[in-house]
Amino acid sequence: MVVTGVNKRVFNSILWPDSNAVNMREEDPDFFVDLNLDQIIGAIVAPYKDYKLRPFFDTLADGPDTVRYRQDIFRDLEKADVFTFMNDFSIKMRDVHRYISGLDRLFEWQRRGWILDAAILYFGAIKDLARNLGNAELNSEGLISLRDYVQEYVNSESLRKRADQANDIKKKLLAIRYEMSFGPSRITVRKNKGRESYNAIIQDTFSKFRSDRKPAVNKKRFNDSSMNHVEAQVLALIARMFPEEFGELSGFCDSNSSFIDPVLEAVYREIHFYLSYLGYISTIKKTGLEFCLPEICTDHDIYCLNTFDLALAHKLIASRSPVVPNDFQMSGKEKALVVTGPNNGGKTTFARSFGQAFFLAALGMPVPGSKARLFVPDNIYTHFEKTEDPENLMGKLEDDLVRMRRILYMATDRSIIIVNEMLSSTTLKDAIQIGREIIGLIIRKNAVCVYVTFLEEFARLEGVVSMVSQVDPASHDIRTFKIRRTDPNGLAYAKAIAEKYNLTCEKIIGRVS
Repeated sequence: MVVTGVNKRVFNSILWPDSNAVNMREEDPDFFVDLNLDQIIGAIVAPYKDYKLRPFFDTLADGPDTVRYRQDIFRDLEKADVFTFMNDFSIKMRDVHRYISGLDRLFEWQRRGWILDAAILYFGAIKDLARNLGNAELNSEGLISLRDYVQEYVNSESLRKRADQANDIKKKLLAIRYEMSFGPSRITVRKNKGRESYNAIIQDTFSKFRSDRKPAVNKKRFNDSSMNHVEAQVLALIARMFPEEFGELSGFCDSNSSFIDPVLEAVYREIHFYLSYLGYISTIKKTGLEFCLPEICTDHDIYCLNTFDLALAHKLIASRSPVVPNDFQMSGKEKALVVTGPNNGGKTTFARSFGQAFFLAALGMPVPGSKARLFVPDNIYTHFEKTEDPENLMGKLEDDLVRMRRILYMATDRSIIIVNEMLSSTTLKDAIQIGREIIGLIIRKNAVCVYVTFLEEFARLEGVVSMVSQVDPASHDIRTFKIRRTDPNGLAYAKAIAEKYNLTCEKIIGRVS
C-alpha cells in the first residue's frame, strides 16, 4: 500500500523508514555485558516476553536517518494522548492474540466462535486506531505514514465487508434461543418455544444465599479451555438446529483464517520498542533525572550533560540512594577521554554511562542527560578486565593485547572504544609504553575513546582530554562520584582509605607489637 502523503514511501514499519528486510541480530553484541546493557535491555523487555523485542534492541540503526525517524516518533509518543491511544491499541491487539493463541485447545464450534470474537475485536481496534490517529496532532513521519495506511485500510471495501459480516453473524448468534431439559442420564436440546425464562427468577431466589452478595463477574478466559465435552456436545446440537447461523459462522472462519493485516501485525510488535522503553525510564524521570533526544551529528564535536549509568540508576533509586550525573564533551582534535583518580570513585561507571549514551542514541532513543550531541557509531568496542580462563593458554598480558589488536583492526572513524583498567598484569614501565601506543593508534584511527586507568601519563598525551574522579575536600576517604575535566593531580588517596580501616603502617605495627 503506497503512502503518498510523506515522501511517497511505501509504509511498512515504524522502526525502519526505508526497508522491511533489515537483518536483525539474534544475540546480544559483545559489549552488552561490559556496559551493563544486558541488565538494562533485560529489564525493558521482561514484561513483554511474548513480543520477542530483544532483536530490536540488539540491532543498531543503519544511519542518522533511521535514528531521526525514531526520535520523531518518540517525540509524538511523549504526548499523553498519543501514548494513551497507542497503548490502548496494544492492549486490544494483545487480547486478539490471546484469543488466537488458545484456538488449538478448543472444541470445533468454540474455536470458530473465538475466531469470530477475535476478528470483531481486531476490526474495532483498527477503527479506533484510525480515528485516534486522525484526531491527533502528529509530527513524525512514521506515525503520519501509519495514519495514512490505517485510514486507507479502514476505508477499503474489503475490510468494511468483513467487519459488517462479522458483526452481523455475531448478532444472529446472540439472537438464538433454545431450551434444555435434564433427565437422569440425558440432556435434551430444542428450539425455544417462547416459554417463560426462569433464569432471572432462580438467580433472584437464591441470591440471598450468596456469601459475598456481590454480582457475578464474567471473566474472559482467553487461554483456558472453558468448555467441557458435555457443553461441546450441546453446542454441536444447537449448531444442527440453527444451520443457517452456524453455516455463516463456518464460512466466515474458513475465509478469514488470517484476518490480521501483516503490516499492522508488524506495527503492533514494533510499537512495544517505544512503549517498553518509555515505561522503563518513567520511574527514573519521576525522581527528577532527565532524558533527552540528542542532536545527531556527523562530526566528533560531541557532548552529553548530566548523564548517568541507567542500570545503576535503577538500583540506586530502588534503594532510595542518590544518583550522581556527570558531563562529557569532546571537540576539535580531542579523540580520547582518559579518566584517572582514586579507586571506587566512579570511573568505570562514567565509562559505562558514556557507552550507554551512544548505544541508546544509535537506537533512536532518549538518552540519560539534559542535553546531548552525539553521532551514530557503526559499532561499540569494549575492553574490560575479565576473569582468567583456565583453558586459555595465553598469559594475561598476551590475552589483553590480542583482544586489543582485534578491536583496533575492526574499529573505524565511526567507532566508540571503551578501555577499562587494562595492562594491570605487567610492569609500570611496560604498561606506560604499551598504553601510549594503544592510545596513539586509536587517535590515528580517528575513533572516539574512553580510557580508564591509574596511569596519569596517558592524560597528558596529545589529543587526550583528562578527566579525574573527585573526592570530598574535607574527607578524602569519601568519593563524590563526580568526574571533572581537569589535569591529573597525582593523588590516589590510598592513605585516606588505609586510615579509615586502620591499615596504615603505624596501626599495623602497633597491633602486631
